[in-house]
Amino acid sequence: MKKYYWIIASIGLVTLAQILLRLAAYRSGITLLSPTWLFSGKIETLYLLLGLGCYFLSVFSWTQALRSLPLSQAYPLLSISYILVWASSFLLPEEQKELSWQSLLGLGLIVAGVYFIVGTKRNNH
Repeated sequence: MKKYYWIIASIGLVTLAQILLRLAAYRSGITLLSPTWLFSGKIETLYLLLGLGCYFLSVFSWTQALRSLPLSQAYPLLSISYILVWASSFLLPEEQKELSWQSLLGLGLIVAGVYFIVGTKRNNH
């Protein structure tokens, strides 16, 4: 289990980065390409900087994960972040998500895919 700590950290950080960048993009009326936006002192600037920081840390975690896991196992595990971002989006007030059978089916397929790629390799060795 210890060899999975870095991949779990990477998944968590990239999920947090997505949520923070969504908050920054949604709440700002200014595009990210505007140089004045970064120094406006708004909470969106904090979201942007924290989101970028989380991405940076997730890349560090990812490289550490690749030291202990083969790429063929580590990369499919990253798709768990899709599920976490989707679930976390329900917590954002500006998101108007509805729970549908199609989204649950898609989530189930992601989980099944990760299991068949990663779980079966682990069980065969």
